[in-house]
Amino acid sequence: MLVYSLIAMPIIGNAATISSQQKQAIQNALKKENANAIVMVGSGKKPTIITNKVIVGEGTAPAISTNKLFPIASFQKAITGMAIQQLINHHQLSLNTKISKFFPEIRNSQQITIRNLLTHTSGLADRSQIADQPLKSEKDSINFTKQNYRVVNHLGQWHYANVNYGLLAIIVSKVSHESYATYVKKNIFKPNHLQGMKFFNQLSSSKQLSPSLNDHQFKFDSQETDSWRYLQREMSAEFGAGQIVATPNSYWKFINQVVLKQNDILKQYQQINFQPNDNPYYGGFYLHPNELHANGSYEGYACTIFANTKKKQTIVLYSNNISLKQCRNLGYDLYHIYFGTNKQGFPY
Repeated sequence: MLVYSLIAMPIIGNAATISSQQKQAIQNALKKENANAIVMVGSGKKPTIITNKVIVGEGTAPAISTNKLFPIASFQKAITGMAIQQLINHHQLSLNTKISKFFPEIRNSQQITIRNLLTHTSGLADRSQIADQPLKSEKDSINFTKQNYRVVNHLGQWHYANVNYGLLAIIVSKVSHESYATYVKKNIFKPNHLQGMKFFNQLSSSKQLSPSLNDHQFKFDSQETDSWRYLQREMSAEFGAGQIVATPNSYWKFINQVVLKQNDILKQYQQINFQPNDNPYYGGFYLHPNELHANGSYEGYACTIFANTKKKQTIVLYSNNISLKQCRNLGYDLYHIYFGTNKQGFPY
């Protein structure tokens, strides 16, 4: 992890705004990591925007735009988590609902609960990280999700897996009696004016996305040659967990004007009891007292977010040329610069 000297650079992360010293420290951190990136930081409707552009070939790479779609990957889990929490609060589900009600064919389903899926303690894992071909319909995504799992742990043991949120997305559809996409659009996107969020199968080409600057390695299928098709196949395998693309502005709005204003839901998230060996994860976020954290990545794209639920402050990083590991490490450094602490509250 990179460490930046902040001598004679006062940290005032407790304030609602960000200081010029902090902005410069963030800019320096991005440059040192050579990250083509955008950082959104602050509180409320209008964050401070800090960008860094790298040299590619003989020119400068385009900056990631706050208004251009970005594959947010696992950031979507927070949206699925919000949908499930709404159904719980409307008494249509409970944390103790057994998933055998919806998936009697799944091994151990009579013991696995909604809470297990939300906390990645179902004992289930993904069988594959990529679909054989892009899945264009929700029906195809559901069928893929129902087959794309294996049992790897005993019930209650932590194992991060997209299938948990894929099953939750199917449950949203079954309980609401409408498609997952329809439910999310009607109950999360539309009432909160999140026009900058779409499902990947609504896109006609990769030109609608911020471009990846990495040479593709196609690690899940070395025979693939088309980067857009490869990305679609990756997103296809992540129903409820990575099929949404969003502008950085719209995701900022989701966090700061939806999540951080839902005090009842935030209180419910903070009241979840975890076992000593659990990673404290629930509803799409890693949790610590008064803090939320999430990561997301696809090949060529990475993002990380930290939010303080008490002070209503957020810092989020998007990059299209560094790995998830680099993004996480850089994110910790930005966390330190903005929030003014070296506390390793999120070791993941």
